[in-house]
Amino acid sequence: MNLISQYTAQRLGFAGLVPFIVLTLMALLDLHGDLAITLFILYSAIIFSFLGGIHWGLCMLDADTDHRRSLQWSMVPSVTGFAVLVATQLPICRDSTLSFLAILALLHLFWLNYERRKLSAHAWYLELRGRLTFTVVALHVILLIISL
Repeated sequence: MNLISQYTAQRLGFAGLVPFIVLTLMALLDLHGDLAITLFILYSAIIFSFLGGIHWGLCMLDADTDHRRSLQWSMVPSVTGFAVLVATQLPICRDSTLSFLAILALLHLFWLNYERRKLSAHAWYLELRGRLTFTVVALHVILLIISL
């Protein structure tokens, strides 16, 4: 990817942090705190579901290799993110805010670890993902602490 596209990807990635930051601040300031945390969880699940797309795209670029395994793994974030969204709506899970925050933080870290093993040729992307993921996880931890 050329440098201009990398900068665009970085700007868009950091822009994607804005809802996480705003919702965390709303929860910290108790401005519709419960709603802010619920929206944070929903946004986190949506963002997590987005992360598998990079692997699908990379598989499409290399037509000469069997990518069945990578394509299957690329579905993990979207299926898992959807499962979290469904679980948040189940009556039995209504009071599971702490669990959802912890699960999503761990999922984001798990996927970063997976990408570090699979995408070592894309150093700029891994650096960006590392920064974004650690920011997102830190915000999850802040919400976990204030939700105790």
